[in-house]
Amino acid sequence: MPAPTTTLLIEGTFTELAEEFAQYLDALRKNEANLHAEITPLLQPLRQQEQNEEQPDLKQRDEVLKKLVAASTALNSAPEKEITPAYNLLIHLVHQAADVDVFLPRICAYLSKPISTSPQFGPTMAISILSTIFNTLAPSDSSRYHVLLAIIAVIRQSGSAYAFEALKPQLTSQLPDWLAAWELDEEEAQKLHLAVADAADAAGDTELSQSHVVQALQTIPANDAGSKDARDLAIRALASALKNPNVFDFTSLTASDAIQALRSSDSTLFELLEIFTSDTLDAYEEFIAATPLSSISGGVLNDAAEALQNKMRLLTLASLAASTPSRSLPYASIASALRVAPEDVEKWVIDTIRAGLVEGKLSQLRSEFLVHRATYRVFGDKQWTEVQGRLNVWRRSLESVLGVVRAERERFVREGMQAAAEEAKSGEKGAKGGERRRNQQQQQQPREVELVGGAE
Repeated sequence: MPAPTTTLLIEGTFTELAEEFAQYLDALRKNEANLHAEITPLLQPLRQQEQNEEQPDLKQRDEVLKKLVAASTALNSAPEKEITPAYNLLIHLVHQAADVDVFLPRICAYLSKPISTSPQFGPTMAISILSTIFNTLAPSDSSRYHVLLAIIAVIRQSGSAYAFEALKPQLTSQLPDWLAAWELDEEEAQKLHLAVADAADAAGDTELSQSHVVQALQTIPANDAGSKDARDLAIRALASALKNPNVFDFTSLTASDAIQALRSSDSTLFELLEIFTSDTLDAYEEFIAATPLSSISGGVLNDAAEALQNKMRLLTLASLAASTPSRSLPYASIASALRVAPEDVEKWVIDTIRAGLVEGKLSQLRSEFLVHRATYRVFGDKQWTEVQGRLNVWRRSLESVLGVVRAERERFVREGMQAAAEEAKSGEKGAKGGERRRNQQQQQQPREVELVGGAE
């Protein structure tokens, strides 16, 4: 799998290695034209330049490489143990070209084909060799684009879920940086996203597949939104999103010009998208009664009747929870809105919670669902009005709490003042009693002095 940039270390000059490689290819091709004889005249001036330590003639070198790369299709029939070393030598030679982009796409095409001498391990070897090519290129080198396409093609053809899982971390974490560094045009970016989507789909990763289909859709320029290719991709993206049990947010789709173009080319499919975007089960059942799935855009949703109805029930419950001011949903209301039996209500509520559309608590005793949080499927004037209503309720509740706090504070202050006043009164009474006692003592003291004086 792609990893940090690495370097191949192979000893020998270009002419020595090219001559050796030509002889090896002649041995593989047997009765075909003698490649070594063809390139010998081309190698002679290059060998002279190497001996004189002169700058090599890159045009002459490229002529040699063209013949070597053209004959390298024979490598896929080489003995199993020789395939990887032979390709590594070819990669080393190609990296000495004036422009590796001239040769790498062809080598990648060879490796995308089956390796006849190793049906069992051929895909693994091809991925390993392609990874070597990828990692010997600079991170910003746009040649990596062709190599990555080849890696994805081999993984898809092999059907190896393990190989795809090994590549997946790079696709999820590094691919956006690679795309930015490679500066691909819209067509190239779309091709890569669709390749990833196809490989992910083959590996059973519907989430990643859907993500890259949508990203491919976003590469379509506005002026091409009505083209046949854009229409086909828009139908694929929309159908897979509707059928995917984990996709509930259609914002990225409705924002696409190609999807909007379906309003005129595939009006029934676009109408179905609008129902899943903002409507309820009632509208969906009315639509299906008038428009069978088999009649929508060539029957792309033929096998999805049950999946669509189940998803619509979850979305309907989310809308019901979001639009309930009291935040309390009786089981009977849920059963009526979802067209299910009362005993199945808790199952549907739990499924909606698992889908991340609502949060809350089931009360079997009161037969109601207490909503803590609900996801708005669309957010317009109606939703702003609902939010304003809830904010007003919270404001009144906070005002009530604030009134209680203020009343308690006033009571506390009042009681404190009363206690202080009573304490002051008690202190005043104590002061007067002490003064009377001092007066009495003063009145008694002179009499005692007189008595003493009289005795003298």
